[in-house]
Parts: sequence; structure tokens; C-alpha cells
Amino acid sequence: MSALNTIVWSADTLRMSVKDVNSVAFEQNCLKVLDCYAVRDAAAKAAQAEYAGWLDRIIELPGLEPSSLTSIHGFLIAQGLIRFEFTGRNVGLQYQLSSLGRDAVARRSLQLGEESRGFEHSADSAEEKSHAA
Repeated sequence: MSALNTIVWSADTLRMSVKDVNSVAFEQNCLKVLDCYAVRDAAAKAAQAEYAGWLDRIIELPGLEPSSLTSIHGFLIAQGLIRFEFTGRNVGLQYQLSSLGRDAVARRSLQLGEESRGFEHSADSAEEKSHAA
């Protein structure tokens, strides 16, 4: 018998909801993270003429434990509210708000329609291209 044990986790991210993850407090923490990305995005656009639309991961936010940021990022990705890309060893993971994420920030709510959970929309692709320009 091997000394290494393998643990396999599975999650149905299409049916995951804010209520499943734990209440209004979790939703508010998710909105704090989305707001932070929105502010950082606006600042980067204003400061950089050649801004590509990708931001470094938020690793700390007042009032949130670093360990909760991992869960929040996972949830936001699963819900299609943020996107990520791996840009290599020197930079690592980078993130950006999707159009769903921007809508959630504007609405101040994570409540999504069932048809939009976990799916990228063609509008996002067009937005990404114009966002990077």
C-alpha cells in the first residue's frame, strides 16, 4: 500500500449559490473583493496607456482573512464573476472582472440568473478585446 493518499474533491459549480456557501456575510465579502478589483482596474486604466486588463491577485483586504480570500476567489471564478490567466513564472496568476462581475458590482448583489452561472457570454469575449485595447 502506498504511503501517499489521494484525496479527490468534486464540486458542482453550476449549481453552487451564495446561499450554499454561507449567507449574506459571504456575499458581502465577495462584493468587497469584486469592488477592490474594480477600483484597481480603473486605476490601472488611468495610469497605464498600454493596460492589458489583467491585475495581480488580491492577497489581502482589510477585514478578511487571507484563507477566506482563497474560497472567495474560487467562488467568483466558478460563478463567472472573475476570470484568471497564468502569465508565466515571473508574474503568475492574474485576474480581471468579467461583464457579470461588473454587473454584480453595479447591482451590489451576487444574485445571478440560473442561465448565466458558470458560463462565459459572447459579450465577455467582445468586452475582453475592447478592454485590452
